[in-house]
Amino acid sequence: MAVINDMSLAADAQRRWTEDPKTEREHRQRGAKIYFMRLQISHIFEALTIVEEIRDNHDLMKAVDRSDKFTKKGFASLLGFIGSAEYRIMARIRNNLTFHYDPKVMERALTSLVARHPDATGSISLGDEPHNWYFAPGDMVGDRAAVREIFKVPEGADVVAETDRIVLRIHQIVQLFGGFAGSLIWQNSK
Repeated sequence: MAVINDMSLAADAQRRWTEDPKTEREHRQRGAKIYFMRLQISHIFEALTIVEEIRDNHDLMKAVDRSDKFTKKGFASLLGFIGSAEYRIMARIRNNLTFHYDPKVMERALTSLVARHPDATGSISLGDEPHNWYFAPGDMVGDRAAVREIFKVPEGADVVAETDRIVLRIHQIVQLFGGFAGSLIWQNSK
């Protein structure tokens, strides 16, 4: 239940930063959308450990076995996703870029960014509101780490198309988990 709550807040925040009318936060919109997507990916990675826990616990599996076809199918699909290429990407997003900042990943991204764009500059700003505390170079390095180091999008490829493909597949898993978890809890609650 806590996972669904956390994922729904991250998804809502990401949508608000994407869809809300232009505001004084516009200069942070792109970074916010990416951050909340990373946060959702990290939460679903954590949620999949619950699926493994259910699989490995005889008593918890009884709850799945009592459930309807939709719930059982969702559970099987989630188990099949564990260990996939997208699952490994989720782990790296969670472990190297969202909940932890892996120094090696960040250093490789920074080195690559400087080599590719030696004259790039980025603004730094502070203000009275947290959304005005902004270091553009941090987003530049984080973006490079996600795109080149974790998603493995090659130079010259359509970055938007490649990252969208990966993110949309992971979003499908988020939706699948939400449906599975909601059904399992609903059918086994009193």
